[in-house]
Amino acid sequence: MLTVVVSGRDSLALDSNAFELARDVREPWLDRFFRAVTTLGLIWIVGAAVLVAAALLFKRGFRRRAVALLAGAALAWAIVWIVKAIVDRPRPPAALVHTTGQSYPSAHAANSVGWLALAIALGPAISGRGVRVATIVAGATLTVLVGLSRIYLRAHYASDVLAGEALAVAVYAVVAIGVQMRGRDG
Repeated sequence: MLTVVVSGRDSLALDSNAFELARDVREPWLDRFFRAVTTLGLIWIVGAAVLVAAALLFKRGFRRRAVALLAGAALAWAIVWIVKAIVDRPRPPAALVHTTGQSYPSAHAANSVGWLALAIALGPAISGRGVRVATIVAGATLTVLVGLSRIYLRAHYASDVLAGEALAVAVYAVVAIGVQMRGRDG
């Protein structure tokens, strides 16, 4: 539904409100913080972490989890770029970081869901409930912070970020369900 709405408009009220809020809280230290955080949504950073986690899972006998993690990341990445080409939404004006290509959905935001998926996939390989919970909270926090960084830095509209994250969550969930239906290994 969001894709249909943004296809017909340059911006939504949600997008304008998010940019106004970012403008109101803008500080040099936040600029530096979000410039650093946004790099955690780059595919080569998230992808490397996913590959390492999948290798660890595979080595520990959690082969299905490893496959699901890799397939989810690959499919989310591919689908984001297909949707970008179809929607062809221009970037917001006056970005505070270098941007190229289409805006919708945010690839950084979609990629960052990989941190949460990685944390969830590693669950059975981590001993101690508290450490597992902390790992999932850290993955979710990274996902949210990367999305906020894209809005704060005017690299994406809020609707781009929401769409990127929602798309990736859906892809990872469908892949996980598919793997779960084929059997268990942890």
